[in-house]
Amino acid sequence: MLCEYNNQRGVLVLIKITKYLRVNVLTIALFVFCIIFNKADMLCVTYAVMILHELAHCLAAVCIGLKISHIDFYPFGVNLKLKNKLVYSLADEMILYFSGPFCNILFALIAMIVYSRYPNESVKIFYISNTMLFCMNMIPSVPLDGGILLKKIIAYRLGYNSANKIMTVISAVFSAMIMGLGIYVMYITKFNFSVLLFSALMIGNIFTQSEKYNVDLIKTLMFNNKKKKSVRHIVVENECNYCDIVDKFIPKDYNMVYVVSDDGKVKDIITETQVIDKLTTEQVL
Repeated sequence: MLCEYNNQRGVLVLIKITKYLRVNVLTIALFVFCIIFNKADMLCVTYAVMILHELAHCLAAVCIGLKISHIDFYPFGVNLKLKNKLVYSLADEMILYFSGPFCNILFALIAMIVYSRYPNESVKIFYISNTMLFCMNMIPSVPLDGGILLKKIIAYRLGYNSANKIMTVISAVFSAMIMGLGIYVMYITKFNFSVLLFSALMIGNIFTQSEKYNVDLIKTLMFNNKKKKSVRHIVVENECNYCDIVDKFIPKDYNMVYVVSDDGKVKDIITETQVIDKLTTEQVL
């Protein structure tokens, strides 16, 4: 699952292993737990599948001109973080977000062929893990790859505001459906919490992800300048940063920002173009 600029807080403490690799403390605890109870093999295969998924996203990102920041290992998944994810065409968006699921379904087919000739438990787990990760990520719910793809397509056709409203409803419906399925599975099996846990994690990701700025809104602002007929004046305090300012913008208007001091005097005037240039050229540390 590609989740750029996802800012996890609280107990999700990340340990920096290398420049491009960070591991959550709960991930380390999970591996220790599985080693103690002889479940490390299955966990390693599962994480190998998730790494392949993220490496496919990584390769696609590099091919379309994006820069890699780092990869985070969480107990519920592996996330690729990008320095900048402003993509200018729908085709590149499709390549970026479908590359991970495509990699999983490709490896699932390869594993199925290998298993048919050389039956092996590890190959079987590899096949099942790839198939499940593909199916999970193609669910049309944000922040999963399938949901992000659908949102990009809707935004391209109907605009950012419509896409945001439609995907909020769709994501809520699918999250509720999966949670209902999880409760049912838990009821009939008496102990299997996997589906319920997945639904909880999916809902949690929706509320915990935090982008440096809203990319879809930025693109709408950039590519609709000719359609704007009026100017909207926005007043912000001196301490307000560019990320907070862009959230106040309305795509149909050209936005002018007035920065005021504590005594109400105008200290600076910033144009919409200046805000966009600042955000799109800024690099994430």
